Amino acid sequence: MFGSLGNFDVINDTNQVCHGFEIELEGVSPADIAYTFGSPYNRYLDPVKVATASGTGTIVRYASAFGGSTWAVGTPFQDPNNPIITGGHQLYFGGDPNYLKQPGDHFGVALNGNPTNTVYRWLFGDASGNLTPAGTNAKIPAPIWNVQPPANPAAPAAVQVVVPALPKENPGDLFGEAMWVKVFVTEAAEPAELHHLLVGNPAVPDGKDPAEVEIEWQILQIGKGGGLDEVDSGLKDLAANAKSVTRRYEFYKYTGPYDVDGEALQENPGPNLEFVGAFLGGQNAALNLDAFVVPEPGTLALLGIGLAGMAGYRGGRRKVAAV
Repeated sequence: MFGSLGNFDVINDTNQVCHGFEIELEGVSPADIAYTFGSPYNRYLDPVKVATASGTGTIVRYASAFGGSTWAVGTPFQDPNNPIITGGHQLYFGGDPNYLKQPGDHFGVALNGNPTNTVYRWLFGDASGNLTPAGTNAKIPAPIWNVQPPANPAAPAAVQVVVPALPKENPGDLFGEAMWVKVFVTEAAEPAELHHLLVGNPAVPDGKDPAEVEIEWQILQIGKGGGLDEVDSGLKDLAANAKSVTRRYEFYKYTGPYDVDGEALQENPGPNLEFVGAFLGGQNAALNLDAFVVPEPGTLALLGIGLAGMAGYRGGRRKVAAV
């Protein structure tokens, strides 16, 4: 049993005020969720955990109260001409002083185990108090961890992580949406916690050390084939003293040409990054080799797991063209 972890700010880019958010985790039960990020830091307070209709997964649902005619709270939508910049861990009470006016929220869950698929979606609220999913899912791919016995008996475990491309929005399409991805990795002799998975924290690999760069640039697009429909770290033994491994994924908009079928044709970002657009999100993901222990209430704000996505934040190490 192990714990995978992360945290995320997510931007409401649906062009409509939302009144909830949910995280669907396939392959884990409600009992596998050690804790969640919620009250008193999130406008939606604590989420509920319900098994999926198939019984093979769990939905963590954040929802506003409904007073018979109006919703108690809602998340404003982002003006595409004036996107906000977030450091990945700001959109909550105690983070951004203007949090309630910002077009996004902070969410997080702690899992003992590993979801086989993760989907994030905003929820629309109607005049009758019903919540329905937004038309498209939040566009932040989530990692899938694989822990195996090590090849070297001195190593604690062999670990692999795969990030699949976003699914096709229309089943009849030959290809899904293309994006660029960069991957950085580091290992630590201590377990990772949510407050470690913040942009600028020494525990999060930022690529300034060349040894942390695992993948410089790769196209991620379902339907591409040849391995470009996923990012695969490969099964690798951890260092003998490692207790956790942390990876940071950076996703950028693809602005290069497509063929008539929708396949991205440019597999190099260009000497001046001319085929790289706006920063779409960051996934700070970590895996601990031990299961989580439910923390004391006072530490819940500092802990979380499973995912990390930040739409709207642009990295400070280099400039990309905003679109």
